[in-house]
Amino acid sequence: MIEIGSRNNAPTPQRKTQDIYLFHIDLSRPDTPFCFEQSIGGGHCEQGGAVWLAVSGLEAWPGEWRLHVQKSGCGWVAELVEGNPGVDQATLVSMILECHAEGAKPVGRWKAIAGWFKRNIHFSGRYGV
Repeated sequence: MIEIGSRNNAPTPQRKTQDIYLFHIDLSRPDTPFCFEQSIGGGHCEQGGAVWLAVSGLEAWPGEWRLHVQKSGCGWVAELVEGNPGVDQATLVSMILECHAEGAKPVGRWKAIAGWFKRNIHFSGRYGV
């Protein structure tokens, strides 16, 4: 699976420390490549879960996929999907991966380290991100 976006949206009124939304592309599942995941509290064992969908199943999913990708920190995915309504699923997956790869272009060592901290270390509270 290729992680396109993830973000901890805590604290919320229901979840004080962990409410992580994730969006992945799973190339091993060509029929349902879009993975929407949520990790709540202590992870999947406590609460949360994942669902794999095809582009044709996005609108029928009650999980509001547009809000999910926004909360995952990759709202641009919804814009890309909605901006290309006649495109087949494989092409759409390629477009998402291409846009995602553009953000992964080489940068300096300190920028790369700062990016890693931003993606992997989540602070909450008054001064949290």
